[in-house]
Amino acid sequence: MARTSNIALLLMLYHVFCTAEMPEEPLCTEVIAGKDYDCEGLGLQELPDSVPDSTEILDFSFNSLFAIYHFTFSRLDKLEYLDLARSGIAWIYDDAFSNNTRLTTVVLTGNSIVYIAESAFLGATSLQHLYLQKTFISDLWLIPMKSLSNLETLHLGSNYITSIQLPDDTPVTKLKTLNLELNHISRITVENSNTFKHTDNLTLILKGNNIEYIEPNSFNSSNLHCLDLTGSAWNVDLSSVLKGLNGLRADSLRIGTFNDMNVDKDVSPSDMNCLCNLTTKELSLQYQTFSDDQKTFPCLAKIEKLDFTFTDLPRFPGLSKDNLLKELLLNHNQFSSLCSISSETYPLITHLHIARNMKTLDLGDGCLKSLTGLVYLDLSQNIFMHPICCSSSFMGLASLRFLNMSSGNQLTLQNPALPDTNKTEVLDFSYSPLRIDKAFSPFSNLADLKVLNLSNSYVDASNRQVFKGLENLVFLNMEKSLFQNGVLANDNLFATTLKLETLILAKCKLREIEGQAIKKLKQLKHIDLSGNNLTVFNTNLFANLTFMSLNYAFNYITTIPIDFLRNISNENTINLSHNPIDCSCSNIDFLSWYKSHSNLFLDKENTVCGSPPSLVGTELYKVSLSCGTSWLKIIIFIIVAVATIILVICFIRLYKKRFYSSI
Repeated sequence: MARTSNIALLLMLYHVFCTAEMPEEPLCTEVIAGKDYDCEGLGLQELPDSVPDSTEILDFSFNSLFAIYHFTFSRLDKLEYLDLARSGIAWIYDDAFSNNTRLTTVVLTGNSIVYIAESAFLGATSLQHLYLQKTFISDLWLIPMKSLSNLETLHLGSNYITSIQLPDDTPVTKLKTLNLELNHISRITVENSNTFKHTDNLTLILKGNNIEYIEPNSFNSSNLHCLDLTGSAWNVDLSSVLKGLNGLRADSLRIGTFNDMNVDKDVSPSDMNCLCNLTTKELSLQYQTFSDDQKTFPCLAKIEKLDFTFTDLPRFPGLSKDNLLKELLLNHNQFSSLCSISSETYPLITHLHIARNMKTLDLGDGCLKSLTGLVYLDLSQNIFMHPICCSSSFMGLASLRFLNMSSGNQLTLQNPALPDTNKTEVLDFSYSPLRIDKAFSPFSNLADLKVLNLSNSYVDASNRQVFKGLENLVFLNMEKSLFQNGVLANDNLFATTLKLETLILAKCKLREIEGQAIKKLKQLKHIDLSGNNLTVFNTNLFANLTFMSLNYAFNYITTIPIDFLRNISNENTINLSHNPIDCSCSNIDFLSWYKSHSNLFLDKENTVCGSPPSLVGTELYKVSLSCGTSWLKIIIFIIVAVATIILVICFIRLYKKRFYSSI
């Protein structure tokens, strides 16, 4: 009996002390109630009870599962997205996802997987995206592909795979992306590429593999959306790879390399001739270098988009006649003039990119005049030899809609800046300092212009003709423009831009906006006045406040009269952050209005008090003031008033008594 009592006592003590020391189960973060839960990095070995059965999205990465059994996630029958990255998973057993019929995405990145059962994915009939990067997989046969009939994306990058051959029973009709980048594939043969002849619109990514040989006809009759061989032929002549692509049909082919790869072999004319035996619409040759005897590119006639970024070309050799080129990227090259790009050889081009040229670029006169169909021209981040811009340089560009001249050296605009035939809709001079003669209207012929970006161009706003002719302008960025004495005056600067919807006047050192300066802009929807020296928040400046966004952040506004808030509606948004708002009783009307309309304000965390000292840094919606007159003050006031009246009466009576006694 005593022994039984001792055992009972020990059990009770164990329950009291040992169970009390057991740590509580970590709680997953609820992102969306009942649907989305984040259990990342909690060291969990099983699914916690706190995750409900209704969960659709689950982040279970960086935990300690070791294996996935048929019961691990079986109760989550509504699960659609499951992230198991770096959770120590080595084994995936039979029917691991048998009850997850809605599951579309499984992320297994960073797990050292040694075994996947044949029926592991059998129940996941909706699975479309499977990520197995850095899982130490060495053979595609390890993955039970037969049951993945709806698979669209299979990512197997950064593994030890040596062959692209898929299992014979792999259903590939719906497969859209197969990513085998950064593996150990060195050879591709006809036998191990046969599967891809049965796919349509597949993106096959093989970049970063040291491919030394592709057997001819390996991709013959293959119809791919994209074949990415970037950085895959760095140890051999490019022709060793390109000869094996004969018969390939692909929307996009990437055979460039990487910035950090030291490729000793230049691309020769014979290498480029191999491209005659395949068909592609887009070709990328980024970071390749070309031998000096490359006079032309005869095999690129059927290509619609060419990317020669970072190829160190001092000139573009040009294309054969009757080519189909529509877009050409020549960024980061060594051109000395726009006339070095043989523009006359590709008259059908609509998009041209020559950004970040590594030499001073001469715009020349009429170097692009043959490109009558050019719609998009990017010349950003260049240093131009002659600062006069740009009418003579862009003669003939009758179809130009987008011109980017941003982030360059100082330019002096001609009058007009662009040719009379120009129909540009978007013009970007941001971060390119501009000089404009005060008598000039450089944009007066751009009646179709809708977007003008002059941010950080230091435009002198004292030129009242600068925006003349821009009747259809809807977006204007004048950040860091120069206003005389910091005043936006009533002098019709925006007299012709009456369709403006967005006006950015940030960081212009403005201290005052006169009453009629922007009153005529009745279609204005967004005004950015942040980063100025304004002390007044005045809504009377605007003709139409409906659905309007007002940004007054980073100014010096302290008090706001309630009269300026009466025309604000629930459709407005206001940003008053980083202003030294006065939180004393003198500003109580605004503070009360702010609390009742806090839904209108952006960046409320940084909309704080600037005074008095006791409330500096306090968020406005947390301020509680008592500014009314107390009963004690009222009583004291009445007593003082009554006493004053009594004293006055007594003084009058005393005065009368002395007056009559003296008669």
